[in-house]
Amino acid sequence: MPGIAKANLIDKVTKRIQQWALIGIRNQYPDATPAEIRLQLAVRWLGKEIADRLERDNERKIMDAESIGLALRMAEILESLGIAYLIGGSVASSIWGEPRATLDVDLVADLQQNQVQSLIAATIEGFYIDEMMVTAAIAGKSSFNIIHLDSMQKVDIFVLDKQEPLAQSEMQRRQRLEISPDRSIWLASAEDIILQKLILDRMENMSDRQWRDILGVLKVQGESLDFDYLASWAKMLQLEEMMTQALRSAGLGE
Repeated sequence: MPGIAKANLIDKVTKRIQQWALIGIRNQYPDATPAEIRLQLAVRWLGKEIADRLERDNERKIMDAESIGLALRMAEILESLGIAYLIGGSVASSIWGEPRATLDVDLVADLQQNQVQSLIAATIEGFYIDEMMVTAAIAGKSSFNIIHLDSMQKVDIFVLDKQEPLAQSEMQRRQRLEISPDRSIWLASAEDIILQKLILDRMENMSDRQWRDILGVLKVQGESLDFDYLASWAKMLQLEEMMTQALRSAGLGE
């Protein structure tokens, strides 16, 4: 399936999940106002802490959640500011492997302190962004989030750590992917998504969701993968046993 078809499929599935959530809210709170429904959706979609931050915007009309559209919008913003980035997480694993719904967009960005004000200015309309969180994330080489107010979808931006070899390799190996005839994004490579998902799977004690994403990419990409690259990094990251198990489960190992 080409990238544009997978992108459309991801959005369709994500929209259905949002629609089912709204049905549940309306049944649980039959007398709720549109603002109260929006708040309840934000709690389910983003968690109570973030939902409380967005309460001042609860009069907005709820738009369909479109992960790919949001990824493209963020890509345009970062490219306009000259900030190198790549899209990873479940958006990337869905494009390289088995498509599934996603509640957020994960990005790695080479963001510098002198670019913070430009980023805030570019996202001030239609997004929620906290300058202190951005500044702290850059200083600590951690992450911050941006919320798209109309759809209440979250963008998690991980600041590139140039001292971290895998992060550097991932940025160097990113691939340009055409999403539509005139729009494209930078995407983490299939191999790097597998490695990142294995790291998450180890942290989450064998998460079914992460494991399914790993096997999906392995099965879809198959023999086109760079197995030497995977083996080398699996050894350095002490992921050899998990990598061997994943390859066997995907029908690619002995």
